[in-house]
Amino acid sequence: MTRRTHVRIDMTPMVDVAFLLLIFFMSTTQFKPPESVAVALPFSQSEIHVPDTGTILLTVNSSGQIFISTERGTDIQELAPDNLLGGIVAWRSANPGAVVVVKGDRDAAFGAMADLMDALADAKTLRFNLMTDLAKKPASARRTGA
Repeated sequence: MTRRTHVRIDMTPMVDVAFLLLIFFMSTTQFKPPESVAVALPFSQSEIHVPDTGTILLTVNSSGQIFISTERGTDIQELAPDNLLGGIVAWRSANPGAVVVVKGDRDAAFGAMADLMDALADAKTLRFNLMTDLAKKPASARRTGA
């Protein structure tokens, strides 16, 4: 009769490697940076997603200041009200295939948004996306299918 030998596998090195990988990925992960211009977006029912790359972001804050930046909020530049057209044309000429996204505060004055849209029209940028927050449908509208 042959003797059976029991094989014992030590799991300690595997657990060590797993925790080291976890620590590595947690420490190298880049989280979304805080927004440089805080904006309270208006609500809508639209669920169209804007591309994450290749966009020019025009931001209008609650006091009516207009900022232009890349999709990640880097290279942010404030546009003077008398130089909206020049700023938009310069950014569009640097990246002609970019999608223009307007991110306006819901408390911004109508005049600031109107001036921005006039400048976009003068810059021959007739197609742009307006960024909004998704509004939840009321429970009664969901039941009726409205």
